[in-house]
Amino acid sequence: MRKIKLVIEYDGTAYAGWQIQSVAPTVQGVLNEALRKLTGEAELKVRGASRTDAGVHALGQVADFQTSSTIPGKSFAMAVKRHLPDDIAVISSEEVDADFGARHNSVGKEYRYLIVNRGPRSALERERAWHVPVRLDIEAMQSAANMLVGEKDFTSFCAAESDAEHFVREITSVDVERRGEIVEITVKGTAFLRHMVRIMVGLLERVGTGKVSPSEVEAIVEARERDPALMTAPPQGLYLVKVLYK
Repeated sequence: MRKIKLVIEYDGTAYAGWQIQSVAPTVQGVLNEALRKLTGEAELKVRGASRTDAGVHALGQVADFQTSSTIPGKSFAMAVKRHLPDDIAVISSEEVDADFGARHNSVGKEYRYLIVNRGPRSALERERAWHVPVRLDIEAMQSAANMLVGEKDFTSFCAAESDAEHFVREITSVDVERRGEIVEITVKGTAFLRHMVRIMVGLLERVGTGKVSPSEVEAIVEARERDPALMTAPPQGLYLVKVLYK
């Protein structure tokens, strides 16, 4: 058996997330079916590096699968194209060592969150970004973001239904930038809890609109409990940009 690595881009709007489900379409499910049609292997299964939520997008999701197919590793990206819908694209493919695991060999991930920050909502970006009509204070948001960097217990930034065994994660950087009407938040870290980035963005939005002071962020982290006042930013603004490997 050979091991193939894929880099995948997708629009998550129509999907109930990455991970396969029996009751709704998922990115993993669509990829499984496409690769099974291509190879003729009924049991083929792709395994992803990140279980992105419903509505979340990816620019660089990574997955792997085992196959007996003789298709060259680099040719899978082009060969599977005809079996995929327009909202999922395999950007690249290659054969890798048998012990490679897209999830287990990952040493970090980079996420990006986009906010349309203007009065009128955007008709074009409604499934690509979060609309926040109140002008955001970028300087205050960056000040708050700096307090989220480091190895910390992020219990306060985890979904209630998380199955994580522990809540310590390392965030290496959080950067907030304004690009015209778009506010871009880039978060990099070694690993993430469920909904973690979206809860962090929700907090930064409250800081940016003056509802929370940057000085309160440290106490929120140290509380180690989910504050009901901390909203989870909507999924459509979130993008998995890349998965990092040694």
